[in-house]
Amino acid sequence: MNSHESVVEKGPETPGAGGPGVADKYAPVDVQIATVADELTEKLAHIGVDQELTPEEQARERRFVRRIDWHLMPLLLITYGFQYADKISLSSGVAFDLKTATGLVGNDYAWLSTGFYIAYLVCEFPFNYLMQRYPIDRVLSITVTGWGVCVLCMAACNNFASLMAVRTILGVLEAPVTPGFLIIISAWYRKEEQLARGMAFFAMNSFFSLFILMINYAVGHAALTGPIASWKAINLFLGSLSFVWGIILIFTLVTPANARWLDDDGKAYARARLVRNQTGDSAKREPVNWAQVREAFADPATWFLCLFTFLTMGASGGFSTFSTIILQGMGLDAMDTISYQLPWYGWMFVATVIIGCIVNRYPHRNLNLILTVVFLIPPVIGIFLEGLLPTSARWGRLSGFWITGSYCAPCYLLWSQVTLNVGGRTKKSTVQSLNFIAWCLGFIIGPQTFQASTAPEYRPGLYFCCACFLVAWLELFVWYAWVRHENARRDRLVAEMGISPEQAQLEGALLGLQDKTDRENIYFRYHY
Repeated sequence: MNSHESVVEKGPETPGAGGPGVADKYAPVDVQIATVADELTEKLAHIGVDQELTPEEQARERRFVRRIDWHLMPLLLITYGFQYADKISLSSGVAFDLKTATGLVGNDYAWLSTGFYIAYLVCEFPFNYLMQRYPIDRVLSITVTGWGVCVLCMAACNNFASLMAVRTILGVLEAPVTPGFLIIISAWYRKEEQLARGMAFFAMNSFFSLFILMINYAVGHAALTGPIASWKAINLFLGSLSFVWGIILIFTLVTPANARWLDDDGKAYARARLVRNQTGDSAKREPVNWAQVREAFADPATWFLCLFTFLTMGASGGFSTFSTIILQGMGLDAMDTISYQLPWYGWMFVATVIIGCIVNRYPHRNLNLILTVVFLIPPVIGIFLEGLLPTSARWGRLSGFWITGSYCAPCYLLWSQVTLNVGGRTKKSTVQSLNFIAWCLGFIIGPQTFQASTAPEYRPGLYFCCACFLVAWLELFVWYAWVRHENARRDRLVAEMGISPEQAQLEGALLGLQDKTDRENIYFRYHY
């Protein structure tokens, strides 16, 4: 297939939308769909109603999805890996005397983390607006280039004030990346395809860390005999990689509307195949719908998600930020503090892959909250071990630290399902922004519970992390009960209307095309 070959192959007419074989009972809704969508979208809305894809059409769609994967997923995977690598440049620098070289004292190190996330929080809604008003792919690629420059600038810092300034700007530029990538995923993929791909780019946090930590150590160790301080060399290395990658993204990251490797028929097909998502056009540029903003704030599902994110990130903001320092407090040297984090990142990666494989194998089953409950059990146990065992039980405390790594996987899963469960372009962006504001608040508060006066074990901070994980775990049971009740309520209402499941699917598709929210679309069902 050449770079501009159509993916929409012409075939014989089949009974269904827009043709003479359409059942009369679907005619009214078909007329309405035709007013807001093209003929291809109207036809694909009938899949699973009174039509099914032929084997040839199924093969064609698989080829199309593989093509998207090859063009899009490497960009998201590598970018997300670089983002996390840039985040841990600070903790890697600590292993090579960054604190001493820049005169950090007391709680200065904690404030460098807090400052980053305050900036991230403040800029979440402004970037939400920019990504809705301007091409989302261009906003994201430019910010990636900018954060590469910031990491380069960290090598020029020589005191707390300069580090704080650069870290704050870095927080500004990283604010749109995660919510933006989730929106990009929902602009290209159907519901059953989204979770596994969202989990894939989230997994790069841990996968990249497995070798970036060792590369950081190699770069820092090689610089020990050179004119540049080791921690500066690490930032120059990581910043250069991110800057070059940002330039590449400017020319390669695209949405269905501007993909140069699709012709007009291919672009139409990319949009039409998402009609059954019932969540609207995720990459469409349009004015902010303030009614959808208000609905996002009033929706209980929004606050279930935000509370979970705040609690888990409150714990993560503490022990992950101070992991290097806590390990040093156990008597480990620079090499050991880096190498002993590898099992933590390894378990984090394995847990993410396991969950990703499960949701990819069973895309239509409601397993998300159940998997989250299961994979939060090791972190709860691990934090208790790390916080309660005596200092002399070093291996027990290390084991506790290592098994906490699985907390990331369920977080990634629930963040990825936002694109499945929120309808309406503005509401989707608003919920993503609120979620990552909760993420920032957790990372702002978490490090502040690790006070210098409690060094080197930081037990009060670890007790705070224990409480956060435990409350988040208990909240999942309430969330599970609520979403099952909400889906059952909608089932009853639709049954009382006397509408068949097939017609409900078409009605839901119509409302999605009209940019209605999940609360406005009574035919919408939540995935959990």
